[in-house]
Amino acid sequence: VWGNSPNKDFGPRVGFAWHPTARLVVRGGYAIFYGGQEDFGLSGYGANNFPFVVQSNFTAPSPEAPITGNNSIGSLNNGLVNVPQSPTNAAVKSRGFSLIGADPNWQDGQTQSYNVTVQYELTHSMTASGAYVGSLSRHLGEAYSANPITEIVPPAQNQFNYISYPDFASGGTYNIPNGNSNYNGLQLNLERRFTSGFSMLVNYTWSHCLGTARDYLVDDVGGTSAPYLAGWGVQGDYAPCSFDVRNLFHASGQYVLPFGKGQHFLSHGKAVDAVLGGWVVNWDLTEEDGQPFTIGCPTGTTTGLGCNAWMVPGASLYAGAHNVNQWMNAAAFVNPPAATAVGQTNYAPLGGPPGQLVGPGFHRVDASLFKQFKFTESKILEFRCEVFNLFNTPQFAAPSAKNFIDTKNFGKITATRDNPDDPREIQFALKFYF
Repeated sequence: VWGNSPNKDFGPRVGFAWHPTARLVVRGGYAIFYGGQEDFGLSGYGANNFPFVVQSNFTAPSPEAPITGNNSIGSLNNGLVNVPQSPTNAAVKSRGFSLIGADPNWQDGQTQSYNVTVQYELTHSMTASGAYVGSLSRHLGEAYSANPITEIVPPAQNQFNYISYPDFASGGTYNIPNGNSNYNGLQLNLERRFTSGFSMLVNYTWSHCLGTARDYLVDDVGGTSAPYLAGWGVQGDYAPCSFDVRNLFHASGQYVLPFGKGQHFLSHGKAVDAVLGGWVVNWDLTEEDGQPFTIGCPTGTTTGLGCNAWMVPGASLYAGAHNVNQWMNAAAFVNPPAATAVGQTNYAPLGGPPGQLVGPGFHRVDASLFKQFKFTESKILEFRCEVFNLFNTPQFAAPSAKNFIDTKNFGKITATRDNPDDPREIQFALKFYF
């Protein structure tokens, strides 16, 4: 049996609600949650590892270069007759095979979540609330090198002299539940329940997430620089989380226009009611800060280890135009010094922490307009016009030019974050209720 499954996960949950006055409610809670192992794909396990899989190179089959015994192109039955099976042809002999694996003593990711909320009734239809929300996450899955350099080595050295398994390729992938993170947030909320044809929800969140874990799919912060280096490890890459967004503001609502039968401004006659009545406007506004990203080292400082640029003390990170042509200031960064000795304990060549900068924010308004035509109480035709990205606002991605030595191009943004869904989209629909 591969590995040991965790069997001692304990997830208690406790909460309370206190009603000190007729309009005031205080709520709180604490809980421990567990998550399953993220799907790394078959490449994360031994079934795709040496000696179960050995790579061998040969010429692709064609009429000029057949691979079968009778010189035909081949089929599933005889297509590998002429493929060289000698161990000398295996890629592992040329250091072309990467080691792959996962920690056999796996631990499920754990999150301790806690919150305290104060809610107050302003009117019979409107409430305001403020909450502190926090969490601590441990044993988050991380992908490290399976055959790394475990000490600082000066640049331009032969890395195979300093790795554990020199007959295999350096790098590879080793999945281990070693990541952690913490989140703290202030959440403010104003809600108006649907009354007199109008409802509204407005909320603001100030939050901060820090940790060593990285998102496998969306990660501008970057991987760990030297996770196996004694005295540095993963804590040397403690930084804002990939999804860290400091300020978020959302506002949404619905308004039934006060015209037509049964509304504040009555019209007379079925024809007039059919034109003016039954219109509903909906909207959704999103304003968010950008997400963090990392400036690396244009010039390598070690062999086989990562490096993040140093920030110049007192220099403004965003000096200059601060737009799509120059998002950040090249003069705010400097390359760390190169390593000078094998195994040195001066970690300066690894640079500073990642996540030094924040990319462009997200700004978007979606809106819709509905109209109902009532034929009977049970038969209604609804017309819908929905507009996504109403003001056609581009949502820029993080800068792609991150080499601060190239001052002409450093900080340029060349992409949007949700292409091809950036442009304004308008769609119409009819829906019949019966």
